[in-house]
Formats: sequence, C-alpha cells, structure tokens
Amino acid sequence: MNKWTVFAFVLGGVVSAEGYAAPPQGWVTKEIRVRYDYRDLTSPAAAHRLLGRIRDAALESCGASPFSLPEFKAATVASQCWRDAVDNAVRRIDDPLLTAAAREGRLASNHTLSELRNPLPPK
Repeated sequence: MNKWTVFAFVLGGVVSAEGYAAPPQGWVTKEIRVRYDYRDLTSPAAAHRLLGRIRDAALESCGASPFSLPEFKAATVASQCWRDAVDNAVRRIDDPLLTAAAREGRLASNHTLSELRNPLPPK
C-alpha cells in the first residue's frame, strides 16, 4: 500500500510533504503529520475528508487547538499562516480532486468573508 505523509509546520504557516527545506534561521516551526494514502484521493468526498484533516493540522500548527474558543479558531482560519499552510499542502500533494476541493472551499470562505465585511442592508 502506498502511504504518504504531509507535514504542517509554522514558518509563516507552511504545510508540506516530506522533503521540505529547512526553515530560515531564528524561525520557530511546529510540524504536524497528516497521513494519507491513495484511498484518500479516489473520490471528491474522500478528497474533502483529507482536506479537512489538512485544515485541522494547519489550524493547530498556526496556534489554535481543539480546545480554543471559536473566535480564536475563526481568527486563525482567517490568518495568512493558515491559508499558506493549507495551500502549500494541497500544492505538494498535487492531486486534481484535492485541488478542486480546496478551490471550492476557498471560494465558499471568500464569499462568507465578503458577506461579513459588506452585509446586505435589511429589506
């Protein structure tokens, strides 16, 4: 069976596959492994589940935890650290289904953020 590992580590928020470059001197990193295999990339639903695991690892690597307040988690998800971590992991895995799931999630979150910034006036 073919197994792969993705690492989430804070470097300004980078999630990468094995074989990453050393962080710049003086930067603190936190590495989180996300294991996956070919079954995680066989359907859109499976790719969404893997993306969820990558997002959770990025959340933790960027400073939040499962016990963080919802507001802190939301702020972390809105951070450049989290976006870079997820984007880098998806790019390194380089699978069309995972890329499509990430793009779909990014469009949905951009739409939600724009609604929060510019709410429609009440009718």
